[in-house]
Amino acid sequence: MEFLTGFAVWLALGLAGGILARSVYRTAGTALAFAIVFGIFGAFIGGMLGTSPYIHHDPLPLRMGGLIGAAAGGFGFPFLYQFIARKAV
Repeated sequence: MEFLTGFAVWLALGLAGGILARSVYRTAGTALAFAIVFGIFGAFIGGMLGTSPYIHHDPLPLRMGGLIGAAAGGFGFPFLYQFIARKAV
């Protein structure tokens, strides 16, 4: 059950990060749906990288490293997408 709760928190961080990145750094021609999808993807990748040092001990998604990684990935991936899309348009 702790894994499902941790993944739900990562999902929420990804949604919030995608929406926040879209509102902070908006570009013409980019959709909110892409920012949210990239936020969720970034949160899961960042969360997995954050929990990877604990893989032999207790790899719970609710550890501090996983939450920090999920928050950084949830904001960083959509921000990177908005930045690249701005240069392409």
